[in-house]
Amino acid sequence: MSDSPIRLIDAGAVSGIRSQTIYHALGYQMSPTTPDTIVFATPSTPYMCLGYFQDSEEELDMEYCDRHNLQVIRREQGGGAVYIDSNQLFVQWIFHPDKLPLNVAQRFRLFTEPIIETYKKLGVQAYFYPVNDVHVNGKKIVGTGAARIGEAEVVTGNFLFDFDFEAMIKALKVPDEGFRNDFAESLRDYLTTINIELEDPPAEEVVKETYVTVCEKVLGRKLVPGEFTDKEIQKMKSLDQKMQSTEWLYQYRKPGKNTRMVKVHAGVYVGTGTYPNISGQGSLRVRMNGNRIERLSIKRTSDFSKKFGPKLEEILTGALLEHEDLSERTSVLNLNNPEEEEIKHILEEIIEISRRKPGT
Repeated sequence: MSDSPIRLIDAGAVSGIRSQTIYHALGYQMSPTTPDTIVFATPSTPYMCLGYFQDSEEELDMEYCDRHNLQVIRREQGGGAVYIDSNQLFVQWIFHPDKLPLNVAQRFRLFTEPIIETYKKLGVQAYFYPVNDVHVNGKKIVGTGAARIGEAEVVTGNFLFDFDFEAMIKALKVPDEGFRNDFAESLRDYLTTINIELEDPPAEEVVKETYVTVCEKVLGRKLVPGEFTDKEIQKMKSLDQKMQSTEWLYQYRKPGKNTRMVKVHAGVYVGTGTYPNISGQGSLRVRMNGNRIERLSIKRTSDFSKKFGPKLEEILTGALLEHEDLSERTSVLNLNNPEEEEIKHILEEIIEISRRKPGT
């Protein structure tokens, strides 16, 4: 890797849309002579940020967002919807491709290393959680994203001082309140912040100063304060307009379906599904952690689910998301033929939900 200096830009407090268009603009404006750049930015206004391929109306309660003046912004990076506000300090790397590892997993590892070391210096015992998260005691404290934008490789992450759980929970579009409650509990179980971890949280400026020192050591390169160029600023303004347009926000529409899958953090998901039963259709909700069921809820819509639902939820909690383990656990139930048929559909739907997790 080159030992050339890295341009460091502290953009300070910026609008929600600008906190996204900075790294997009710098990526598109990168040329062979553009320095690798690291940007600090703090959104001054709250917003919901959608992944590039998400359907805004499927993921979010757009009426709620509108009523609460919560802007919705689609980024060019993948991933899921997330709530963002001024309690988050963004760190954005806009680098030439040959200055970062070719392997994406290694790139995330390099990007998170100075963040982790900064957290440790501040008293937060953070560690890398593959492929691209940072955790503290099993809870996520940093999420990252990466994309090729223009001629640049872009990697982004944040320092999370605080988090508005209620805003995130209420902004999501959910099939029912049971799902919302499960997601709310899961989010609180698996997300933490600097303010939660430390009795005396550091000021944002202290975090920045610590990060710069650590980053120079990790990368073996100097971070030199700089400014945006006129061309970069003009590109930001152009993208501000594009990324706030109706066409950009609603460009992806998916066929309607009665299923839902929400990521809590790496490996933890809450999903729903439906299955045929004697009453017509049953439904269930499952929280998955890795390859196991962490929580199961079966809606009581048939005689079978009313009779066996509580027992099923009990014996399948902790089960592997594999037919063999699910079938073995349910074999203790004394069932007649119609009941065996319904449980077969339930187990098939649980497996189907697990297959809808990204990367499976």
